[in-house]
Amino acid sequence: MTRRPSRFAAFAALAAAVVGLLGCQKGKAPPPAPPPAKVTVARPVTYPVQSYYEYNGYLDAVETVQVKARVKGFLDEVTFAEGEEVRAGDLLYVIDPRETEANLKKADADRLKAKSEVTRSKADEDRSRKAFETGATSAEEFQQKVANRESAEAVLKQTEAAIQVATLDKEYTRIVSPIAGRISRTLVTKGNLVGQNEATLLTTIVSIDPLYVYFDIPERDLIEYQQAQRGGDAAAAARDIPVEIGVASEEGYPHAGRIDFKENRVDTGTGTVRIRGRIPNPAHPPDPALSAAAGGAAGATAGSNRLLYPGLFARVRVPAGGPRTRPVIPEEALMTGQEGRYVYVVGADNKVAKRTVTVGAQVYRAPPPGSPAAAGWTLAGPQSAAAPVKSVVAIDKGLTPDDVVIVDGLQKARPGGEVAPDKWEFQGPAGKK
Repeated sequence: MTRRPSRFAAFAALAAAVVGLLGCQKGKAPPPAPPPAKVTVARPVTYPVQSYYEYNGYLDAVETVQVKARVKGFLDEVTFAEGEEVRAGDLLYVIDPRETEANLKKADADRLKAKSEVTRSKADEDRSRKAFETGATSAEEFQQKVANRESAEAVLKQTEAAIQVATLDKEYTRIVSPIAGRISRTLVTKGNLVGQNEATLLTTIVSIDPLYVYFDIPERDLIEYQQAQRGGDAAAAARDIPVEIGVASEEGYPHAGRIDFKENRVDTGTGTVRIRGRIPNPAHPPDPALSAAAGGAAGATAGSNRLLYPGLFARVRVPAGGPRTRPVIPEEALMTGQEGRYVYVVGADNKVAKRTVTVGAQVYRAPPPGSPAAAGWTLAGPQSAAAPVKSVVAIDKGLTPDDVVIVDGLQKARPGGEVAPDKWEFQGPAGKK
């Protein structure tokens, strides 16, 4: 008769197996800890940094002209290309001159008639004077001849003035551009009657070089500026304040000009004051490839290739005082979190710490590919290795020149963790450390 093993015996066998397994594992050593992550570090460079006030503004034309027809007539010619640049004195419109020419001829005939009347009245006056001197006529009759002569001379002057008006009207049939600038579309086309009862608006012209940039600054900035100018020639300084702008598709502030006007009162509704700067907008040579593709068509001229346009939104910055010494670091060392901008610094024990910083002005940005080479900022490593830096920013608060900042390998570092720092040297354009 076969007997089944008891439940106690089965449990004992299982326990013995587990104890044996634990005994085998007890003899294995734990895996070694991973080595500290290798990161590139550098100390900030102390550098004179220009701080700026930054605002939003817009561009506007220095001169704006409405071109109107000042005489009545049918529009014979429209001689310009819409939307292109014109020069001062360029012919824009021609109005049918026949009516004005007829008016000029009539005015000239009236002048000849009035001139002959003056000659006749003078002769009558001379005869009446002689008769009055001999007593052959009365004083009243003599005075009448004098009045007739004066009246004839007045009529002659009126006809001469009418000739001037008719001459001007004839000149107004050829409408020329009063300024240099970019012309709009024509509002009246060839064959239409213009100037019937009032001056007819034909088109508009805006100047394009230079341009104005308008922006509003808070009263606090105005007060700080006035305090900075106290004790100096504020008027001279105001005429020499630089201003820089950039438009939507541009990086930074590539266009420089000067402030030439500030409003004479603060707007009490907004607490701001309106400032105006003058920005050059020179013509640039056209792209040869584009010109060849255009086949020499209108619009492929150097004069029509300008970067700025009236009405564009502009980013504006104005220097805030003079340059001040600040620590500067590569911008790629910066990170952003809920607390704002921060960097990782490495202590003497090679432990990483997070440091919240206040970022100041941008000191340097590498030029785009294809631009003329210029001395830039670099990170110099061992064995004369060097790596260019794309962008450099100033740190207003949070760093000192003695701090060691992680500039590469940020993804490997954690606050409180240990790293293996590879020390590089941050250098300015002229080797400044």
